[in-house]
Amino acid sequence: MEKPNIKGLYEKILSDKKLKTIAISGLCCLVLLIALVSVYSRTVLEVSVNDRVIGYVQNHEVLSEITEELKSRFEAKLGADVEFVQVIKATPVRAVGHKLAVEDEIIKDLEAALTCKLKAVAINIDGKEIALVKDKGTAENVLQQVKQHYIDQTPGELIKLEVAENVKLVEKYVYPNQIISPEDAKNLILKGSVETRTYEVVEGDSLWAISRRENIPIEELIKANPQLKSEHELALGDIINLTEVKPLLTVSMLKKVTYEESIPYKTETVRDDSMWTWEQKVKQAGEKGTKEVAAEVLFENGIKVSENVIGEKVLKEPVTQIVAKGTKAEVAFRGSGRFIWPVVGQITSPYGKRGREFHTGIDIAQSRGTPVYASNSGTVTFAGWRGGYGNLVIVNHGGGIETYYAHNSKINVSVGQQVEKGQQIAAVGSTGRSSGNHLHFEIRINGSPVNPLNYLNK
Repeated sequence: MEKPNIKGLYEKILSDKKLKTIAISGLCCLVLLIALVSVYSRTVLEVSVNDRVIGYVQNHEVLSEITEELKSRFEAKLGADVEFVQVIKATPVRAVGHKLAVEDEIIKDLEAALTCKLKAVAINIDGKEIALVKDKGTAENVLQQVKQHYIDQTPGELIKLEVAENVKLVEKYVYPNQIISPEDAKNLILKGSVETRTYEVVEGDSLWAISRRENIPIEELIKANPQLKSEHELALGDIINLTEVKPLLTVSMLKKVTYEESIPYKTETVRDDSMWTWEQKVKQAGEKGTKEVAAEVLFENGIKVSENVIGEKVLKEPVTQIVAKGTKAEVAFRGSGRFIWPVVGQITSPYGKRGREFHTGIDIAQSRGTPVYASNSGTVTFAGWRGGYGNLVIVNHGGGIETYYAHNSKINVSVGQQVEKGQQIAAVGSTGRSSGNHLHFEIRINGSPVNPLNYLNK
């Protein structure tokens, strides 16, 4: 039997063990190499805003979740859709040396670094942006409030309403401080812009009358005209500034308006021969009637533009006024007493109270150019123009007695001239405050007028 080779067997065993050790060592090196390659080749996302690094996140999916959370927080706080003004930049970098950020921390840092715009609605009128409000519902409510302002300002039942301008509502993202309140937006449209034009003062004008006619508050009118010395005094030809508000929307409304209107009464004159020609008496007082008027009225921004009457109903008939007018005439004639009649004619207005005034003489009607005679001898103390008397002659007869001859078309004497009773001193006219050709004749004693009829020969 062959003896076993123990030495060779041992050497073989040693050789197999060495090979196994080498194999294991090689495998470990390979694993370590793979791990190192994996670590050094792995990337993360560097998150930055305006080149300022905020932090690092694992991948785009994580960044998208963070961005959505951030957007939700802004929208909850501001109450509207938002968009970020700045760009959130994500750059892939090697993971080695960069610690991944905790989600809440990077959200907090991004919230501090970002600015956002809100989704709002612009009210555009004829292509021009007028106001920015929170949303479409707010914008529509603002426009309705503008219309309602004019509806409430004017009487009647609304038939039709139109807006002349082209109005559009446009969604856009804006900074929060650009959005205004609904009340401010309404006032902005109503007040619009202020325009100034000029006006030349005519006879009868006052600042108050112009204010009412032009529908401009008196305070605004005074403020626009600092050149005026007084608000109570206007001179013909003065140029004043008229400031007026031009609303941004022109709201036209057709309304059915019902109102009451007075019906003027007629006056009937009857002749009464028991009364003098200068006397008259109301025998039956007139009373205005009343009617109900229905009309379609067109208003533009609260101001009446036109009216179309569609119906009338008399509520109360007017009562005719009846006036008795005297026909008994007193005729002046020349006599032979101390004072003679200066002209022959019908007395159209006697001495005494005449309406709200006191008539200081008598009016004797006659045609223009008829001779006027001195009622008595005396000295001419005035011959010329005197206010409402027009061309006036005054003759002093001595003893404090004077006679006045007014409204003459011509004067034939001069101051200081001696005149005789019955001498022509003037001609009948209608100068001064006069409604027709006549002579106004007065007798004054010590400067006070007396009734001429008590001193004239009849």
